Amino acid sequence: MATDVDVDRYLARIGYDGDRTPTAANLAALQWAHLVSVPFENLDVFARTGVRVGRDWSVPKIVERRRGGWCFECNGAFSALLGALGYEVTLHSAQVDQQGVLGPPLDHLVLVAHVDGRRLLVDVGFGDAPTAPLDVDEREPQDGGVRPARLVAPGEGPEGVPGGSGGVVELWDRRGADGWMRLSRVDLAPRGLDEFEARSTELQTAPGLMWTERRFATRATADGGRVWLLTDRLRVRGPDGSDRETPVAPEDWDSVAAERFGLRLDR
Repeated sequence: MATDVDVDRYLARIGYDGDRTPTAANLAALQWAHLVSVPFENLDVFARTGVRVGRDWSVPKIVERRRGGWCFECNGAFSALLGALGYEVTLHSAQVDQQGVLGPPLDHLVLVAHVDGRRLLVDVGFGDAPTAPLDVDEREPQDGGVRPARLVAPGEGPEGVPGGSGGVVELWDRRGADGWMRLSRVDLAPRGLDEFEARSTELQTAPGLMWTERRFATRATADGGRVWLLTDRLRVRGPDGSDRETPVAPEDWDSVAAERFGLRLDR
């Protein structure tokens, strides 16, 4: 990877002290540690201070400034850590499902780790999505961590029959009584990190997008739940699926971000 990574400091940042051998099991543990420790957040984008896709930006932001970021930052930095640990990692474009309509190519960055002849889809920069690696070549439902997940060829739908993907797979996960939900479409052709720069810039500057209009932060919790800090409220989902919300006044937002996510905007 283009950026040197202090592995010890990065692993300390995500609270990981386990085995460092590049295996599928260790990859799952690293992904989980990252999702619990590093929030998916847009605070720099919301503040109009700007972010970049380069690892020389994302790694120090996450490790030294103890911040989070969006997909280009979180997955970009995580790819550098995995590379330093000996994983073969490729970067991929994904189109995010927005109420049944797919966004453009390069809308989202995901990773594929090549481990023991398997291709494992990894994502630490999405929010409420699978929290465990998914086998790209498996068409049956898989353990997605917090919920079942499935990778299928486009057009199959979540109950589709197994089949070839033609270089593209769609990611679905099961949302309890709501059934299966499509999250994204992933192009399995490897990409360079710099290819995402234009889309990153567009998402920071185009008017009316959620990234610049509403600040947020979210992360997985160690008990298997999730916490969100939204514009005016704190939402906590328990491991049993229970959901509760607490109002947050504007003057309290920064203190709640620091308490719940370790986020300090002066870093």
